[in-house]
Amino acid sequence: MSSRKIQLLTFVERGSMYRQLKEERFAGEGWIDACRNKLNVCSHTANRYIRFFELVRKYPRIIICEIPYETIMYCMIAIVDALEDDQDLAVRFNVPLREISIQANINIEGHCLPTANFDEESTVVDGAGFDWSAGWQISDEIQHG
Repeated sequence: MSSRKIQLLTFVERGSMYRQLKEERFAGEGWIDACRNKLNVCSHTANRYIRFFELVRKYPRIIICEIPYETIMYCMIAIVDALEDDQDLAVRFNVPLREISIQANINIEGHCLPTANFDEESTVVDGAGFDWSAGWQISDEIQHG
């Protein structure tokens, strides 16, 4: 459950970052090309994170309901409709979070951590050889390992 909460928080941050990039740097037609060529992410995925960020910005308590990201996104229209119909519930979901406490004792084996191939004598690391993926391998190992 803790890894799911961390995952939701990281997805909110990704959505915030992608939203800022989309609005401020790659506005208009350049967004799809920027996603593909500069950010190395599918524009649909980035837009999905943006929609999640906007949902959490409106209803911050959605991230502490122990509902997985996939379910939230699959049911997002139904969730928003239900919250718009039930104003009392919407007000409760709209209350800002003061803090989120995530307590976990997670051990991750070395074989699922990204590795870097760099020259130990060099003080400059150019990023080549690093695995900059979203950490899906680590997430999968924790949840299914």
